[in-house]
Amino acid sequence: MKELARVRDYFPLGLAVGSAFCNRQEETQLLVENIKNGKHTLLMATRRYGKSSLALHALKLSKLPYIETDFYMARNEKIIEVYILKAVVDLIGEALGPVDKLIVSIKKYVKGLKPKLDIGTPVLKLELTPSSPETDPATNIKEALWLLEKLLEENKKQAVLLFDEFQTVGLIAEGKGIEGAIRHVAQKTKYLTFIFSGSHRRLLKTMFEDETRPLYKLCWKIDLKRISKEHYQKHIQAAARLAWKKVLSNELIDEILVLTERHPYYVNKLSDRIFTYYLKTPPQLDNIRTEWLAIVQEEKSDAIREISLLSLGQKGVLLQIAKGEDQLTSKQSVMALEMQSSSILAGLEGLEEKDVIERGEDNQCEIINPVVKYYVLK
Repeated sequence: MKELARVRDYFPLGLAVGSAFCNRQEETQLLVENIKNGKHTLLMATRRYGKSSLALHALKLSKLPYIETDFYMARNEKIIEVYILKAVVDLIGEALGPVDKLIVSIKKYVKGLKPKLDIGTPVLKLELTPSSPETDPATNIKEALWLLEKLLEENKKQAVLLFDEFQTVGLIAEGKGIEGAIRHVAQKTKYLTFIFSGSHRRLLKTMFEDETRPLYKLCWKIDLKRISKEHYQKHIQAAARLAWKKVLSNELIDEILVLTERHPYYVNKLSDRIFTYYLKTPPQLDNIRTEWLAIVQEEKSDAIREISLLSLGQKGVLLQIAKGEDQLTSKQSVMALEMQSSSILAGLEGLEEKDVIERGEDNQCEIINPVVKYYVLK
């Protein structure tokens, strides 16, 4: 792995690119193979787990043209339509070059959409707009996506659409026309590949695993988990060798990973502070704990707000999980919580729905955010 010029670049709080990208080798390989072979993929992870970094890393390795569209700010079906039509136009330019040479083919494939070349810019720009403002957004989206597939087919080119925060589409469209339009095209494409990504796993699973929804069983599914201890050790040691010309003790690295519970965002945030404040010599164990407590204090208001939005029952169940209780419906837990087993299960479902907890590798419930866990116990 090629080292970066600046050690702090190993621990970004946003997108991880280049040498800042920590492992995810199996997921990367699978996603690259899916992209190259035209297999649509659903990429799920809770917020700040690195799903966008993984998607963009794999797309770069695939060397195929792509466009990313984020639906986070979409408020209605017309805005979703605008986003997707723009993505189609941008990907046509990215994958196929000068659009003036494509206009004859474009007109051949569109009926409800109106193609126009904007000559007021240094480079000719294609615009796709509905022929009528009353046209159904789902119909326009289906036509635009099919246009993209046919143009790629004519030119024997592959390309990728990355739809991020895609659960927003499900909330707005409610499993109706737009999902159906995407399904209609996606199940027939040979040159256009879709990556659907999002941070609300329960909503995404409903969209792609409910047999009554249009996107049922359309995709491969990748559900990102925490990066392994071994891979983080290699990553942090690479930064240590660059910063101090020596490696850190296993005890120090273990402390970083235990405190952050290998949550990708917090591993990076704590590591970044350490490499910022200890420029000349590695930190001691107490230094790492001090920096972690500073982070916990910084994020207190966000954690308290997240906890305050929970019901009393959910808070009780969350406390039991924070304490390490793995038999939540046992007689002991029922007595401690003063709740019926059915209410405890409903509390668990609500916590998963709100992405406060997740199932670990052993299928036990874990609190996703270590700062939230800290304040639940406190």
